[in-house]
Amino acid sequence: MRTLLLIVTVAGAANVCDGQTPRNIILSRDWDEGKLTLKLDDGSAEIEWITPVTFRVSRIWGPGAGSPRMVHEAIFPAFEDSGQTISMKTRYITLMIDRGDMGMHVMSGDTPISNSSLARTSAGVELRLGLKEDERVFGLMGGSSSTGLNLRGEKLERRQGFLLTSAGYGVLMLSQGPWMFDLTDGVVRRGDAESIDYLFYYGPTPKEIVEQHATALNVNREVKSAALDLLSPEQVPKQAMRYGTKSANVLGDESPIDSWDALGALVRKLSAWSLSAILYPALDLASFDQAPRDVRQRAADLSTMLPIVYRSAGESGMDAQLRAKWRPYLITYLREAYDRGYPLIRPLPMQFSRDGNSGKQSDVFMLGDEVLLAPAITAGNKRRLDLPRGSWTDLRTNTEYHGNQTIEVDAPAGQVPMFVRNGWIVPLEVQAREGQADDSPPKMELHYFPSLGGEFFLWEPDLGENSQFHAAPAGDYMRVEIETKVRRTYEWVLHHTKAPREVEEESGVYARVDRREALTPGTWWHDAKLNNLHLMVRAEAGTDRIVNMSF
Repeated sequence: MRTLLLIVTVAGAANVCDGQTPRNIILSRDWDEGKLTLKLDDGSAEIEWITPVTFRVSRIWGPGAGSPRMVHEAIFPAFEDSGQTISMKTRYITLMIDRGDMGMHVMSGDTPISNSSLARTSAGVELRLGLKEDERVFGLMGGSSSTGLNLRGEKLERRQGFLLTSAGYGVLMLSQGPWMFDLTDGVVRRGDAESIDYLFYYGPTPKEIVEQHATALNVNREVKSAALDLLSPEQVPKQAMRYGTKSANVLGDESPIDSWDALGALVRKLSAWSLSAILYPALDLASFDQAPRDVRQRAADLSTMLPIVYRSAGESGMDAQLRAKWRPYLITYLREAYDRGYPLIRPLPMQFSRDGNSGKQSDVFMLGDEVLLAPAITAGNKRRLDLPRGSWTDLRTNTEYHGNQTIEVDAPAGQVPMFVRNGWIVPLEVQAREGQADDSPPKMELHYFPSLGGEFFLWEPDLGENSQFHAAPAGDYMRVEIETKVRRTYEWVLHHTKAPREVEEESGVYARVDRREALTPGTWWHDAKLNNLHLMVRAEAGTDRIVNMSF
């Protein structure tokens, strides 16, 4: 994590907006190892450290008690009061409070991050974010715009609100609203309040910001693998709510999704909710019951790949076999959501935060780190999308595309176009065939997309441990490794890989077979049509299996 320099200057609201010279209004201060209390001539302010990169700001105009401490680990910044400046320094952040004005300036090294202030005016109390001209804003459960995820320029009323910006920080309003978020100028305002209470998080990436958000609020609860079944309403994971943050929320419970426009709005909402730190959006399949047949089909296609779906009665329309195939992948990311606070659905601004155009494509998103989904949300059997940077493989056709371009792909009913980026590993469960012996080990495909090295840590829920998979090319050689915690048969599928000269483990050379159906542990097959290399390994629990290929 990079060192962050945070400079905060605190003074009274009086004279801030009327052109007069601000007064030095800090009458006294009290430092209590992680919490600074300031007595001001028109009220009080507190700054409390929650983590080394998260702090809470509470400002009260007039009399009133300070905010109760939040539950968190003890943080002990180095404290210094040099007269004009009060500073608090953690390993990553230096917070400097200037006694002279109301500005709050955040720096990362020499780079300005935030330039904000607190004020009370005739319009109410305000947090002024000081947004830069090109700064983008995301979150707040989405805006009113029908396209794009960037909220800059919108005016939204929220009782509370979590937002993050492209400058590398996030803000959560802790005090109840209604708050008006005027994101034209970057002002958060309430007209009938006498206080402001909020959390500031430094990331700098969106994923790190939502991780800090989850850590600070400590509201995560584990959603286990059973939640991936088709649920009834009472089985939907309970909403863990605190300060307006939810670990699960229901899509489709506001109005029926009965048109293409409504389906498109649903997909955009999925992305907007993830940028608002909603970890497990739950989709009500009954919301599509009044939709035309082709819209219902596309909704069913999408719901097959979503983490939590439910309905009260009737058929789901989902592809049960495809959903079962992706179950280990989804289980792994359910666990990561609990451990790290990352949403399973990752909009492009979250995964590709340096791309200034990522927020414009709100109907395409990542599922976990590896898979990009482009659901069909219009009539027809084609789908246009802008691929992010990198090289991408259509998992349905094995076609490879260069990123940073617009492509059009086939999207027949029953499919969601999905792409995997170069350098990633994707585990897919293989269902047992009818008549297979009960004591046969389960089978899993490990799809690897060279030419960059990749790894995947698969959560094994019955053991509470990870199996690990690694793959890396090195010139004329390639190496794949399995560190499994359970007994399982694995089939490596190495995409875009020519036939090798030799495949071997330490125990011996693998034999080549002439068709996929002939694969058994210790053999390999090359699919000349797709240019994919397949090899099979049977691994016992607790073993480390390394296979080397030479070309």
